Amino acid sequence: MTYTFRLGDRTYRVGFEEKEKTGVVSIDGEPREIEVLRVESNVYSILLGNRSETVAIFRKGKKIQVFHAGDLHEIEAVSGREVSAAGAGGSLNVAAPMHSRVVKVLVKEGDEVGEGESVVVVEAMKMESELKSSVSGTVKEIRVSEGETVEKDAVLVVLSSGD
Repeated sequence: MTYTFRLGDRTYRVGFEEKEKTGVVSIDGEPREIEVLRVESNVYSILLGNRSETVAIFRKGKKIQVFHAGDLHEIEAVSGREVSAAGAGGSLNVAAPMHSRVVKVLVKEGDEVGEGESVVVVEAMKMESELKSSVSGTVKEIRVSEGETVEKDAVLVVLSSGD
C-alpha cells in the first residue's frame, strides 16, 4: 500500500509491504526492512537494522502526530487531488482515482505529453481506466510499475508543465 504525506513543506510517498515476520517501508522509493511491535494502543517499537525506536502515533482526521525521541512531529495525509493542486506552479501529479492495479505505464521519464494524453492504465473492479494528463508537459517521474497495487490518491506519475 502506498500513501502520500506532507511534513512541513515536503511531500513524501510512503509504501508499506508486509512480509512474514517483518515489513518493508519505502520512503520516496528507498526501501528499508523493519520490524514493528505494538506496545500499547498508540505506541510502537520499531526495529530498524540493529536500532530500536519507540514512537507514539495519534491520528486526528488527516493530521497524524508522531512523538519520537522527545519531539512531536505533525504530518498530514495528502490526497492525490491536493498534491496535484499544490503542484499548480509547474508540477502536476496523476493519481489513482481508487484502490487499483497498474496495468500499463504508457510513458517514460522525459517523454513529452499533451493535455488529455493517456499516461497510465489502471484496473479496479474488473474495469480498466486510462488516466490522462490534464496539462501539456514533460514526464518528470514515474512512481509505479506495471502490476503494482496502489491505494486511492497514490501519485503514479509526476509531470512538469512548460510554464
